[in-house]
Amino acid sequence: MNSLSDVNVSALSIDVEDGINISMYDNFNIKMEPTSRVVNNVDVILNICEKNNVKGTFFILGEVAEKYPEMVKNIDSSGHEIGVHGYKHSQIYKLSPEKLREHLFRSVNILGDITGKEVYGFRAPAFSINKKTAWALNVISDCGFKYDSSIFPSPSFRYGWKDFTKDISRIELGASKSLIEVPLSVIRLLGRDIPVGGGGYLRYFPYIWTKRALMSVIRYRPAVIYLHPYELDTKNYPEYFHNAIKKSPLKKRILLSMYRYNKNTVVSKLDRITKDFNFVPLINIINQMDEVNVIPSIKIRLD
Repeated sequence: MNSLSDVNVSALSIDVEDGINISMYDNFNIKMEPTSRVVNNVDVILNICEKNNVKGTFFILGEVAEKYPEMVKNIDSSGHEIGVHGYKHSQIYKLSPEKLREHLFRSVNILGDITGKEVYGFRAPAFSINKKTAWALNVISDCGFKYDSSIFPSPSFRYGWKDFTKDISRIELGASKSLIEVPLSVIRLLGRDIPVGGGGYLRYFPYIWTKRALMSVIRYRPAVIYLHPYELDTKNYPEYFHNAIKKSPLKKRILLSMYRYNKNTVVSKLDRITKDFNFVPLINIINQMDEVNVIPSIKIRLD
């Protein structure tokens, strides 16, 4: 178990962010610190991983790590890989190269100080690296990361990079620089690439669909699955969240009223998926592929 020789080797990745403070800022432009609910939700994930003997990669926001360093230590001491998710939940298209560099270095320093370990991987908030923000790959490489896992190789109204490779690949950046890219999992269905890598797709769709889709992925490459801690949070959000909703336009009120929809299924689905698939940290997969020289090199336009 837990080696690349396994038929269904996969990577479980957790984007560690607090759903409340992100929602308050993204939806109502109200700034606030992360709440302790992120710690409670991460604990649930860690318990499921321990129960089913799997290890994952936790991409952590710098501001969350800064406020809850004991949570980071707990993740690290449990044997999981720790990566960077940015400092705040700022999508790449909202940042300049200089500001992205600042956020990355700040987050790396915070996580390194807490764990005493090197950080190898980055995932952009909201998978916000695409053709228009490809410049960020240069910055990520310059900041010392070995790999990035921010690209959905399918188009959608929120994110995605149409026709990007589905395989783990080494992006040649010029001047002897490169960065390994680990795309999120998609399947080809009815002539379209459909995301199947967890998150809302795990939450909304029946588990049997997710399992069959991921089994089809691992016939060709490791499946890369992601999840946010807040997707397990079935408790009602604080009163100030609902008060802000009441002051919003009707369309936003309807959309945000769905924030708890199907969350009560996620714990059981996560339990099942960690029983049905062999999960290893992303860096383990990358290092083993590197050792046997099976990571293909690609070139892309960064302008």
